[in-house]
Amino acid sequence: MKLKTILLLLALPLLFACSDDNGTDPKDEDKKYEIPDTYNFESVNFDERDTYFAMLAEIKTQITNAIEDEAKLSTGPLMGMYRNLGASFVNDELNKSELKLYTAIDPTRQTFVESYFGDINNASTTKTAVYGKKGILVSNNEEKKYLVDSLGREFAQMIEKGMMGAIFYYQTAQVLTADNMVGNSVDSATRIENWDKAYGFFGAGLGFPQSTDNLNYIAKYCNDRNELLDINTKIMKEGFIKGRSAIENNDDDGLKEAISQVRESWELVLASTAIHYLNGAKRDYTDDALKHHQLSEAWIFLWSIQFNPESNGFFYEQAQAEIGTNFWATTLPQITAAIDILANAYDLNEIKNEL
Repeated sequence: MKLKTILLLLALPLLFACSDDNGTDPKDEDKKYEIPDTYNFESVNFDERDTYFAMLAEIKTQITNAIEDEAKLSTGPLMGMYRNLGASFVNDELNKSELKLYTAIDPTRQTFVESYFGDINNASTTKTAVYGKKGILVSNNEEKKYLVDSLGREFAQMIEKGMMGAIFYYQTAQVLTADNMVGNSVDSATRIENWDKAYGFFGAGLGFPQSTDNLNYIAKYCNDRNELLDINTKIMKEGFIKGRSAIENNDDDGLKEAISQVRESWELVLASTAIHYLNGAKRDYTDDALKHHQLSEAWIFLWSIQFNPESNGFFYEQAQAEIGTNFWATTLPQITAAIDILANAYDLNEIKNEL
């Protein structure tokens, strides 16, 4: 009996060792997989993304063409494109689509965008804008023209970039990467489809960041900031590409990390791009047209940060408050203060003047 007991005790360590020769859980071994350098996965479909992009591009074109042609702008056609009603698009394929920008936008921000469609109605593309009156601002060299509201905010930027945030970032950060869309309770095909849609709204192709051709919307701004921030790798290799790979390999922890990285990197692009335009507003402060254009860009990029449910506090609101809502009254010290708030919040002090 004693001999059997001794033999059993000697065998126990060997039994445990056999289950894991490297001292790691076999389950962890299953999570080791290769993350590729690009998003060149099979079955990625950008049709829905491309339709939304084309719809927004037509709205922007209608506004810019009216400015160039000194034509009247009306709410009806713009709202028709926004809601995809009344065959308002020049591209008839868009009129036939069941997609609508209106239904993709954050429901709590529909009023924000629609208010600009309403205000742009009959805005003069020939009369010069002044404090309290909407109209056209022409740059000092007469090469740029912008249509602004009574507070000096550029209509085209508030509408286009507003929807870039309230649709593209909202859908990516809040809807398509939510647990009910990509969580482990969802079937694999649906998880992949939703994740691919989220990547689509980023605006890059399958070969990014190795290929920077045909970048749209936030992907373009991401690439513009990459030299200083090395942000392309973060949002792709550690974000979108990692997330797609994690879903395929049932790596829930890896997916959560990727989601956070996508949200954080996108926010950093918005904040750093806001600094870029604020620097421009300082440089062009004596040129009302360029100054108001740059302040509009900066303000609306900051406004878009709200769609990140994991945002870096409310520093964007503090910076917006410094800029103010009436750009005619924005001062140079206020612009500098807004830059400093963002540079401190996002650890960009060393490069804030280069952005």
